[in-house]
Amino acid sequence: MNGLLISILASAIVAGTPLPPWQEGCLDIHAINSARGECTFFILPDGTTMLVDAGEMVAYRSKKFTHVPSRPDSLTRPVEVYTRYIQHFLPEICKGRLDYAVVTHYHNDHIGQIEEWMEPDPVRGYELTGIAGVEANIPFRRLIDRAWPRFEESLLPSSSKGSGFYPKFVRYACKHDGMKAEAMKVGSKRQLRLRHHPCRYRNFSIVNYAASGIVWDGKAKVNVYADGQMRENGASCCFLLSYGDFDYYTGGDAGGNSNVALPVAQAIGKHIEAMKADHHLSYHTMKDETMKIYRPQVVVTQSFGEREIQPDIETLTRLLSDEVYPGPKHYYFTNIGPRQRTLHKELYDKAAGINGHIVIRVMPGGKEFFVYLLDDTDFEYRILKCDGPFICK
Repeated sequence: MNGLLISILASAIVAGTPLPPWQEGCLDIHAINSARGECTFFILPDGTTMLVDAGEMVAYRSKKFTHVPSRPDSLTRPVEVYTRYIQHFLPEICKGRLDYAVVTHYHNDHIGQIEEWMEPDPVRGYELTGIAGVEANIPFRRLIDRAWPRFEESLLPSSSKGSGFYPKFVRYACKHDGMKAEAMKVGSKRQLRLRHHPCRYRNFSIVNYAASGIVWDGKAKVNVYADGQMRENGASCCFLLSYGDFDYYTGGDAGGNSNVALPVAQAIGKHIEAMKADHHLSYHTMKDETMKIYRPQVVVTQSFGEREIQPDIETLTRLLSDEVYPGPKHYYFTNIGPRQRTLHKELYDKAAGINGHIVIRVMPGGKEFFVYLLDDTDFEYRILKCDGPFICK
């Protein structure tokens, strides 16, 4: 199917119908909503697939947060949400496997956590939570995280000690499932690459800009923490995906409260079309200096707290104004609770989409893209809203 026809069909999609499957030449970026962690699934133009994070926090242990309701319901675990979603959209060319899984950092809302009621899988010997649970259902060809095999030396706070399953999972999957594991290579343009038909899409690339506090400035690797204290959020993997004129940035939780965000933006040094909000759009993230460089048309925020800290109201108010950068701004949120929407109605009325799976679909060649908000209350993936086409600049 040629690119023009795909674009015409995309613009003709109506609300209430299921999202049509990916077509070769398109780039899909799916923010999958379980309301219990971050998870983004990519289908690249040649059918190469990539999962970035798969968090699972069934029970919030912190008094600091109150959860929004689980999706699609309180009985369905995030592992099932992610697995069923990926299996539904996974191209046949992948033969039931994911080409890449990227773990941005080792926090529970990005990799999963052990709950008191969980029992280790009798065969695998570890709890099938988060990223490990997805891999048990859909094997990974390659896993890339910020530091493997130095997981034990990571800077995990006490609140993240429920992630002890992770090294067991990686070692088992490497030994028994044929998976390969390695640390992100900062500065590389080849570590994450098309696997099936790369010659057809020479205008596609993924550049690794940061991991474990090391930033690629375009010429050299720079330790942005030097002798300072690096926390786990600041250790997040960051990369820029480019397809034609379309650019998409994602950086885990390396927001404005780390030393990483601004140096990465300065290294990228150009406007982008879309990005995942840093650190669930928390306080001090996505500062003016950074956003004046990126100037994204579309921002996708994966959040799951009922209080006004993720997204932070002051930060969101600033970003939605024209003071930081002028032009159209389309902010999408996987979860905004009813209390937040009532308290800040004027602000959230400006949002492009709220509550659901969020899909960015880039047309062949990377000249334009659409954004879909999908119903997350069942497994039909019906379209609630379609925006676009957005023109890549």
